Amino acid sequence: MQWHKRYSYRQSLPVLVLSAMLLCGVMNTARAAQPKLPSLAVLPFVPATRNVRNLAGRMRFAVAKKMSRNGHYKRVDDHDVNMMIDALQLPWTPPVTTATIQSVIKSLATDQTVAGFLTGRRLTLELFIGTTLTRTVSATIPPNNTSPRLTIEKMLTNLCSLQFQHVRSWQIDPSAALKKIFDARANLVKDSQFARAVQNGSRARAWDVFLMKREYHPPLISKPGAKTLAANHAAVVPQSVVTPAARGYCLMLRTDLNIAQNNGLACESTWIPVTQGHRYRFMVQYHSDGPRIRIFINGFAYSPDQFSSPNNPASQRREIYRCQVLPVKKNTGWSQTGIDFTPQSLKGMRKKFPIRWVRIDFYSYLNPGNAFFRNVQLKDISPQPKGK
Repeated sequence: MQWHKRYSYRQSLPVLVLSAMLLCGVMNTARAAQPKLPSLAVLPFVPATRNVRNLAGRMRFAVAKKMSRNGHYKRVDDHDVNMMIDALQLPWTPPVTTATIQSVIKSLATDQTVAGFLTGRRLTLELFIGTTLTRTVSATIPPNNTSPRLTIEKMLTNLCSLQFQHVRSWQIDPSAALKKIFDARANLVKDSQFARAVQNGSRARAWDVFLMKREYHPPLISKPGAKTLAANHAAVVPQSVVTPAARGYCLMLRTDLNIAQNNGLACESTWIPVTQGHRYRFMVQYHSDGPRIRIFINGFAYSPDQFSSPNNPASQRREIYRCQVLPVKKNTGWSQTGIDFTPQSLKGMRKKFPIRWVRIDFYSYLNPGNAFFRNVQLKDISPQPKGK
């Protein structure tokens, strides 16, 4: 019997080796099949005068976000770019020469780099492929009371051929049949009423607040606590903060002028599983006493790389879809907004990188003050297949 066991093992050894070789081949093929994203750095924009330094920072932030959100680049963090410039002891005041920019690019070793120069409200962007300056575009940034989004998107389209999906003016299908489906379907949003923070007595763990490098779950605070909430923070508060007779809870985002006109304050839902190609309806009630509100539905595909960690879902997922709800201004009391959308990758990527999750992104910006959200709904409104 012992001989038989040893013989069986020795006979099966070549099979095991062959299986291992085949497995390694499959893994290497899978790694090779994953597209390598070009690395990208957006250098600090150079203001011609001190009075446009703030605007230069805002425009750099806008360009960096626009270029990295569509999944075409692996962007070097702005903080790391700034640290490299400091380490090289390079002056970053006018005039910043092409040679200076090229020395930063060599140290960062990025595939593509964007530099920016601001004179008044005239913005010039330069695209470097490696260390070679390949294209330059310029445009005038609109006044502060107008969103620069379309201007920035047009510049990036001309600079590096990026395409952007614009918001439609008509967002929800008024069909009675779709409303009936919506009313009957289950809400996919976890903690849509912000009540779990009350149940666990601490934080809304299905929501994440983002401000630059700071990230946290919004804490539960009382109505008196809402009055003294520090600027540039978010929390779960009683709805009576907005309307005295209201019951239940809502999400509150408070921003000051500096953050409102620079990074803005955002709060995102946790990962919501979806089916690519299905039709969904999103609706939410909101109130703003000053800030402009913009809401995004961000779609993600499974795309791990060598930097991914099994303990960090975000590192395994790649944002390749974005839907925008029409921006809204301050209002009196609660109002409702929403959108119908179909999450899916670009045509050539749908089989390889199907959208598997979305996150709802509440964003407060432009003007200081408070923004509130309640009754968040996301439902699949696709017709049921026959026989179900």
